[in-house]
Amino acid sequence: MREAPLHDTCTGKPYTHRHIIYIYTHMKISIAGTGKIAGEVLEMLHTECAGKIEVTGIYAREHSVEHAIDLCMRYASGGFVYTDYDRMLQEAEADYVYIANANHVHHDFALRAMRAGHNVLVEKPVTVTRVEMEQLTDCSIQCCVYCLPAFSLLYNPLYRRLQEVVPTLGTPRMVMAHYAQRSSRYDRYLRGEITPVFDPQMAGGSLMDLNIYNLCFAIGLFGPPRTIAYARNLGYNGIDLSGTLVCHYPTSVATLSASKDSDGLSHGCIQCEDGWVEIPGPVSAMREFVIHRNGCKPERVGLSEEHHRLWWEFEEARRLVEDRQQCHIIVPYVTRVAQEIAIALERMQPA
Repeated sequence: MREAPLHDTCTGKPYTHRHIIYIYTHMKISIAGTGKIAGEVLEMLHTECAGKIEVTGIYAREHSVEHAIDLCMRYASGGFVYTDYDRMLQEAEADYVYIANANHVHHDFALRAMRAGHNVLVEKPVTVTRVEMEQLTDCSIQCCVYCLPAFSLLYNPLYRRLQEVVPTLGTPRMVMAHYAQRSSRYDRYLRGEITPVFDPQMAGGSLMDLNIYNLCFAIGLFGPPRTIAYARNLGYNGIDLSGTLVCHYPTSVATLSASKDSDGLSHGCIQCEDGWVEIPGPVSAMREFVIHRNGCKPERVGLSEEHHRLWWEFEEARRLVEDRQQCHIIVPYVTRVAQEIAIALERMQPA
């Protein structure tokens, strides 16, 4: 039987032999932002992706230029620092632009990058509203580029394995994910200094910063909840310092908690009628889980290879540049989850 040819999702034309054998030697990327996550990514790319991913540009605001230069010298010696974002989009050769600045500008920065012909990898929560998420999706189709949400969990092979395991444990009943991490900026907040992560006008807060990982975990496994409510502890400026999402599904309830004002034990648990799964540590950085089937010995499942938690999303982005055929598998899935997260947040009610 002759197989039907794969078609390019942008042009609609079938792939030719030339398309399939053309492989990039490495991927080039520019970064918008100089915050904590951008620094973590730069260090990870330098240590784990040398020779595969090259950083060609870093965009920084005027007050962050010295920090950007320091990051560039340490982790991207061949790159340039820009204070004009549009100039970076024009001058810095890049397959992707990694959007890692404040949440409220993700939408604008991603649109500008895609319209300039770049694929984008957008840090969580991707966008602040459902409409913005729809606009990014539409723009990626019109511009024939990728718009990938940087939810590292979605690219983690262990999470994909978990998605296969859970249905074998019977009807799900209770789902729990807790992420406790007292912010390094919390003391500054208590002194009256409001940084972006604690600024409501910049879409900061515990939900958008930490609990969004837990929501991604639940929606990636079970789809969008029927109802979703949020109980939260508010700071003096109205920001949510910590809180719990309660998500109702047809057969189960998910409680998803996160805190930026206090530390605690981060972990996850999925309880089903025929067994349960425990996940040590934050679910977003999943490295192993333990299956407890009723009447059986616990079964520990771990990653076959050790990498930084953010490595998976950048490796997947690189693979998509090398082999466009992969987009038929991963891109619709991660896009759907990001869209469902945006819809769930819009439907969220106070608890």
